Amino acid sequence: MSVNDEFAFLYSPIWIKYSQESYKTPEEIKYRQDKANHSVKNWPTVNSDIIRFRKAGAIPLFLTSIEKKFWLYPSDTIMRKAHEIEKLGRELDAKINNESPFAAEFKLDSTIEEAITSAIYEGANSTRAKAQELIETNALPKSKDEWMVINNYRAMMWLKENQNTPLTLSLINQIYEIVTQNTLSCDDANYSGKFRDDRVYVYSSSNELKHEGAEHLKIEAALSEAIDRVENSPRYFPVLLKGIIMHYFISYIHPYFDGNGRTARTLFYYMSIKNKLNFVELLSVSAYLKNHGKQYEKSFEKVIKNDFDMTYFIDFNLDALEEALKRVNNKINFLSTINNLKFKLNLSAHQVGLLQKLALHKFRTYDIESYARAISKSREIARQELKQLAGLGLLEESKNGKKYIYKINKKNLHKQLNT
Repeated sequence: MSVNDEFAFLYSPIWIKYSQESYKTPEEIKYRQDKANHSVKNWPTVNSDIIRFRKAGAIPLFLTSIEKKFWLYPSDTIMRKAHEIEKLGRELDAKINNESPFAAEFKLDSTIEEAITSAIYEGANSTRAKAQELIETNALPKSKDEWMVINNYRAMMWLKENQNTPLTLSLINQIYEIVTQNTLSCDDANYSGKFRDDRVYVYSSSNELKHEGAEHLKIEAALSEAIDRVENSPRYFPVLLKGIIMHYFISYIHPYFDGNGRTARTLFYYMSIKNKLNFVELLSVSAYLKNHGKQYEKSFEKVIKNDFDMTYFIDFNLDALEEALKRVNNKINFLSTINNLKFKLNLSAHQVGLLQKLALHKFRTYDIESYARAISKSREIARQELKQLAGLGLLEESKNGKKYIYKINKKNLHKQLNT
């Protein structure tokens, strides 16, 4: 191509549609062109030009210690998604902080949701009801599955308290030690808080070899480079991408025999909160990954198949965050509408707050004594308020021994809100 031809190509429909408005692999672009009967003359040349132009405008993320030249292309779609996520995230965080009756409960619910879903995604055998009860009662875990849930929760709480701690190899090992406490079996248990000292392989569910981790003697050097590329890059990219890039590097280097996924996802939260993106506390990224596991795996494969272009992995994770934010927005709007019942049904502020809490934690229950303590009122007032809500069908009343137990009736709650 001449210089003028190259300049024209950067404004061609193929380039704009598939490198800027969206970000597709050359293989995906060709498939879409063929399906639309838009055959492209000299496709092999166009194919190579797409990769060449992307690399020419890329942000290098090279790890020389393991001889891998990763890179990120600052596509319009990547930059737009990152900025829109940050904008909407900050707006939602401000919105929920202004909704003081359920702000703390909402953030706690999100933390619990991520802890549970991350554990289930990694294979923990648990129901949400059991996992939520385990966390809320602070009970001692009795199995590996229960430890996975509790560890994820403790890690999320720990990183919020240590968000100003610099990102170092020691910090990564500390996160790993927290998320894997009492879950490593056999010889792996000797490596709690330590990098592996041998090879490690990643297999698919069908036992197909998918990836070999970096050589163990180069783990420290590779992770040190990864930290430097993220923290000290001379090129600009949105801070939201820092956590996603570290997520990828942990997964690729695979510094541990087990627990790399849990460590990578927790590190994403740490990096985000460290960079003042506090709205990630509201999100459960693992919920999206659980529902789109195959696409998640494919995003890793696309990086390797396309000359270490990390943009595909970043794009997938931004989609995950967008979806998570939509779920948060819907949940906040739902909880806010419960306020309307205060005047409609002549409820107290305490009763509205209780309905919001129980709507968030559908497995949680209250008895008269615990509700009285929560609202700092007499037992009789607490009893009357709970009985009123049960009479309206908003709470389900049952008996456990001599105690009356109350939990949310979401079906009737939705009916009241929609009539």
